[in-house]
This record gives sequence, structure tokens and C-alpha cells, in this order.
Amino acid sequence: MKPAHAPDVLDALGQALPLPHARAAEPGPAGALGAALRESSPVPAALGARLLERVRGQRAANAPMLTRRRPLQQGQAEAWAEGVQAHPLHGGSWLLELAPGARLNGRGSGALELLVLAGRLELEDGQALHACGHALLPPGTPLRASATGPLRLYWREHGAAGPFQAPAAPQLHTPQTWQPLRPGVEICPLHGEGAAISLLARFAAGGRVPGHPHGLDEECLMVEGELFMDDLLLPEGGFQFAPAGSLHGDLFADAPCLLFFHGAIDPAAVDNEHRQTQGWPALG
Repeated sequence: MKPAHAPDVLDALGQALPLPHARAAEPGPAGALGAALRESSPVPAALGARLLERVRGQRAANAPMLTRRRPLQQGQAEAWAEGVQAHPLHGGSWLLELAPGARLNGRGSGALELLVLAGRLELEDGQALHACGHALLPPGTPLRASATGPLRLYWREHGAAGPFQAPAAPQLHTPQTWQPLRPGVEICPLHGEGAAISLLARFAAGGRVPGHPHGLDEECLMVEGELFMDDLLLPEGGFQFAPAGSLHGDLFADAPCLLFFHGAIDPAAVDNEHRQTQGWPALG
């Protein structure tokens, strides 16, 4: 019903227009509570000091690490060949984007490691690597390959000092066998030499790896999804380099995700009791 005091508003034909929205009522008790909260004192000093201490501690822990949250958007790409864009990650590690039909030709002084992130890489000998396909080429082995469609690729030159020297012949690996690392986290080893290993880690929702030190330099690349690294959220395509001697806080996945890892598996990350209940031997 129209309020008695509201006059009709007529259009050009003399017809009454709909009544405009009435003004909202003045805030009631909930509004008063909100106003009181806004006028209350800021975060208590003791809590603020603890939060500041946590931020400082996290900054100190992350200071040795290099994190590239969105390397494809950082505008630092190099053109390696026609249709081949290379985005620097760290040292000899790159994230490559290939246009359909683009060719890769190269030869490294050390072992060359490849991981297909999306698309298909056709090798000259007729073999192919699909998404999550992994290759390790011995030092000096020529690489001749092409992209059959849009392709995204992790590329790492290990150099003469390693840590991978690679087998005598090229090694291609398609992930098939997964094994438990701890509840909610499975791994698929790709290649290992000594303490160094490259693997894929698959986190279920709620999967967690406790904080741990790094005995070797470590590289992490998010293949699918996103992962909390303590207070840092690493998105899909994100990369982090953690040098030997640095520390990681808890790794936690609130949704399923897939991570590429190169480094050393610290004993703190392994739940051997869980592995043995699943029929797998303990990891040293």
C-alpha cells in the first residue's frame, strides 16, 4: 500500500509510475553493535605483537627462497626459437611455452631434464611425451622435438656438476605407479641419483606435509591446483626455489593438487608407519 504522504508521480500519458524504493529503516540493535565494534579499540597490543612476530619470522624463513607465483605473467620471456618462449625460473630452470608446430633443438653440457606440463611433445625418434611425461637426457645428447599443439614444458639443465648425471641412454618416464608418502599425500618417483630425486607429489584435500629442512637445493613447481607453503599460497604454474639449509613450514592442500618436486626427501616428510600399512617399505 502506498504511504498516504507519497504523491503520485505521473508519466507523459498521465499514468502513475511505480513507487520509488522507500528509504531503509534506521539501523536497529545490529547496527548499533556494528557501530560499537568500529569505535572500539584496535587489535589488543599483545595480540598485535604476536602477529607482528609471526610475520617477521615468516619473512626471515622465506628470505633465502625465490618464489615466482606467476612466471608466465612476469614479462621476462626470451625467444629461444620461432614459437618458443622461455620464462626464467632459477639457474638452469625454465618454463617454456611452444606454439603448435614449434621445434626444440639443443644440446646441454650437463644432463637435460624435461617435464611436460600441458600438451604433447613429439621426439624425433617417434616417441612422445604427454602431460606429466618426464625425460632425462645424458650430457651432450642432442634434443630434437616439436610441439603438436600448444605446449607448456619445464626445462632444467643440470650442468656438469649435477646433481643428475643421468643414465647412459635417454630415459623417458610416464607416471604410472604411485606410492604413499603419508596420509593424503602420494608420490611418483621420476628419477633419483644419490640423495637427489625428482618426483610428482599428489595431495588429496586436507593432505599435509609437516615442516622440514632442506638437505639439498629444492625446486617446487605447481602443475595443477594450488598449495599452501606455510603462509604462502603457491598457485598453479607457480615456482619456488629453496636453497640447501633453508626450512619449509607445513605444506597443506585444502583441495586436490599436483606438485613437481626436485630435491631431497627429508625424513620429517615421511610417515613410514602409514607406508607400511599400505604395503610399502619404509624410507630411510
